[in-house]
Parts: sequence; structure tokens; C-alpha cells
Amino acid sequence: MEKSKINEVVSELRNQIKDKYIAGQRLPSERALSKELNASRGTIRAALQRLQQENYIDILPNSGAFVRFPVQKMTMGNVDPLPKNSGPELQEVGSFIHLAREQGREVSIRYLEPSKVIPAEIEISRKMGIKPDDEVFKRYRIQVVDRIPYRILTTYLLGSLTKELKGQEDHKIPLFDWLRDNKDLNASEVTESLNCRMPNEQECSLLNISRTQPVVEMDRWIWGIDRKGKKILFEYSKIIANSSLHDFTYTYSINKKAIS
Repeated sequence: MEKSKINEVVSELRNQIKDKYIAGQRLPSERALSKELNASRGTIRAALQRLQQENYIDILPNSGAFVRFPVQKMTMGNVDPLPKNSGPELQEVGSFIHLAREQGREVSIRYLEPSKVIPAEIEISRKMGIKPDDEVFKRYRIQVVDRIPYRILTTYLLGSLTKELKGQEDHKIPLFDWLRDNKDLNASEVTESLNCRMPNEQECSLLNISRTQPVVEMDRWIWGIDRKGKKILFEYSKIIANSSLHDFTYTYSINKKAIS
């Protein structure tokens, strides 16, 4: 009986969100909704949680429930409804930004601090296989699509190759193109490690999400081949993505030993 009532409340609130409320508007309190819909506060709370899972609302601690702005997911990989052997984000277009622009989206980048050349220090030197006092070019920013913050990026580029990019933050030329044309380095290989987790307070603030909405944390390493055929790790990035706005699609071969 209680489950049926929850379904009834969810249905009614969906209709109200579509017909009565606008994006960003705060819904009435649980107490007010309980009185309006003749349901217990526990039922209202369960209905609101389901609506958040369905991406109708955001529930912010100590603030209430807000109608979510309508957004379109960014699909990493094949966007055709029929699966094909096309690769993920970097394989086809070279960057999230240029992929989004090709899809006709409004894209902007908000830098959280000025880009700068710094020593790699212990943690990043281990990630990139360089010395702690080697220079890296750091970029710390948010990528915004259709005025919605999609993901936070902290990127470290090999300083010996890229430090002259300091001050060039317009992203008119894709990094891979710039490296090919100016450094004779061709991007060739990417490794990505994904972890789904709950966000911290700062991530919630930057992505405009609640503490109950998961994020996808991605570690990304990118290698290139120089004119002598040498393989160089030139980029390491930490990416924090709003999980509700991303689909990740990967195609890979199965080792024959796994099916023998």
C-alpha cells in the first residue's frame, strides 16, 4: 500500500514539475507537500529521492528540493544508436570541448586559477614518471556545456613541451593539433582509470550537485610519438565528472585466452 502511495506521489510531482514549476525553482517543503498530497512525510521523502534518481530534481542538504535544469548527457564514444567500433572521447575528435562543439552545444571553460608552470613534486612526478623538480604546466578548470557545469579538470602537461602555452587559454586550437604542428609530437595512446564515488563539499559546490549524487573520477594518461619514434607521456589529468551527465562507451577486444 505504501509503495503504491509513493508511486502516486511520484507521478503527481512529475506532472507538477512539468506543468507548474520552472528549472531552478524550489519545491514546497516536505511538510507542505505532505499536507497538499495527503501523504506521510516518509512517503514524500521517498518520492523526492526517486525523482532525484530520475534527474527531475536536486536535493540539497539544509536547502530543499529544486527542479533540475533540463540537460543533455554527453556521450563519450559512439553516439549512433547502432553500435559500431568507434572509440571513446579522444580517439575520434581529440577533446571533450571539440566533441561538444561538433554536437552544436554551447561550451565555455571557467578557470579556477591561472594556469602556471610548477615543479611536479612527489605525487605528479610518480603519475608521470618524471623527477619531482621537473616542470609541469598545470591547468585547473571547469568545463561548462549549455551553462551547466559538466566536469572539473586538473591537467598536468610536460613542461618541456607545453610551458609556452601559458596565457593561451582560448582553446581555439586542440592541444593534439598544436603538439603535432609545433612539437612534431603525435598523440597515440590513452589510458583511463574510472572510479564512481560520492563527491566532496568543494566538488558539490563547483558542479552544483548534492552530496548524494555520485561523480565519476577519471585518471587519464596520454602518450605521444615524437619524430624519432620515441613514446612520451605528455599529459596526466584528474577529471571529476557529474555522473548523471555522462555516458562512457568503450569498445575493446577479448583476449583469446579468456575464451579458450
